[in-house]
Amino acid sequence: MNLKKTVRNIVLTLFFILLAIMPSNAFSFRNMTLNVVQISDAHVADREDTSYKMLSSSKDLLEDAIKTTNSIPGVDFVMFTGDMVDIPTLENYKNFFTLLSELNYPSLNTFGNHDSAICLADSDECSPGLKIDEVLDFVKKCNRNYMFDDTYYAFTPKTDYRIVVLDAVIRNEVTSNGYLSEEQLAFLDNELKNNQDKVVVIFQHHPPLEPFKSEDHSIKNADKYLEIIRKYKNPIFILSGHYHATRVVREKNIVFISTPSLVSYPNAFRQVKITNYRDRTEFKTKVYETNLKDVQERAKLSTIAATTFYGTQKDREISFTIRKPYVKPQKPPKKEKVKKEKKRKNKETDNQDLQEEQLQEPQVQEDVQEIQQEENKVEDEQTKDSQDLLEEMMQDEQQI
Repeated sequence: MNLKKTVRNIVLTLFFILLAIMPSNAFSFRNMTLNVVQISDAHVADREDTSYKMLSSSKDLLEDAIKTTNSIPGVDFVMFTGDMVDIPTLENYKNFFTLLSELNYPSLNTFGNHDSAICLADSDECSPGLKIDEVLDFVKKCNRNYMFDDTYYAFTPKTDYRIVVLDAVIRNEVTSNGYLSEEQLAFLDNELKNNQDKVVVIFQHHPPLEPFKSEDHSIKNADKYLEIIRKYKNPIFILSGHYHATRVVREKNIVFISTPSLVSYPNAFRQVKITNYRDRTEFKTKVYETNLKDVQERAKLSTIAATTFYGTQKDREISFTIRKPYVKPQKPPKKEKVKKEKKRKNKETDNQDLQEEQLQEPQVQEDVQEIQQEENKVEDEQTKDSQDLLEEMMQDEQQI
């Protein structure tokens, strides 16, 4: 008897141990959190420094950033937000992906205005380097995670999240400005419309909301972009580079995140950690400066507005919570309403019967008028409930 009891206890103990260690598809703290590292504007090159870019140290800076990233626990993936190379030569791309082979986490990328040759409109003239189709083919060969056929794409890394990658690069004129085609704007709108129950994280090189004013770097049709994203109420995070600046701006449920460059001051990159709960989304970000302090000091001395690129403390390290819009639960239908719904379903039959009864008994006509009054009363109550719900949602949006 004691032996049977002992065996049963052992079996139960093993069962609970297995239950504890088995992964659950229904619920997982790991699945609730998205932990991403964003590295921007690496500008890998084999040439001398420019006025503010430490190009001669670009490979050393990227190597250091990769080592630091490998030491960060639990990273889901690394996103390079454009300008991977300074000039889109095959040699620079080989150097970039050779360094990237040391990264312990999966990676993807957006494309910046330095990442492909410019071919002028209505002309066969192109700037030096690989064209975008050639760059895309090379990226696919070097990075097995890049399984997309275009330079903009979307995917779902976890149940609660949708990643959208956009490409605003203008490739038919020499410019640092950006522009989103109607096709991409429709793509963005469709992704947001179909994923309103998720946290949407958008990566792109050009920021739709500038960290500082620059007519030569902005997205020309940023107003259309902002009009689209402001229609939606779920948490939306937009991570970009291009300006080499450190900035975080929150606009209700939308967070605009600008990340600095590796080759210019402050020679840094960013970690973003998002945790999604039923009623709220928690956001944390931290900027990591590279360990090449001599290079960083040179970069700082060569930068006119160092504080603008460095940002404030809240731009470098901040955490906050986005409360999700409150939806008032529907009230159970009233008995009178249920009766009237049944009558509506058989409207034609009821109307015929009602007409016959009206001809036969005058009292029934009075009853019909009372029923109509009741229906109008219920409709008035429904309208009032809708107005109350809209007012509550508007108040909650103002508090966010």
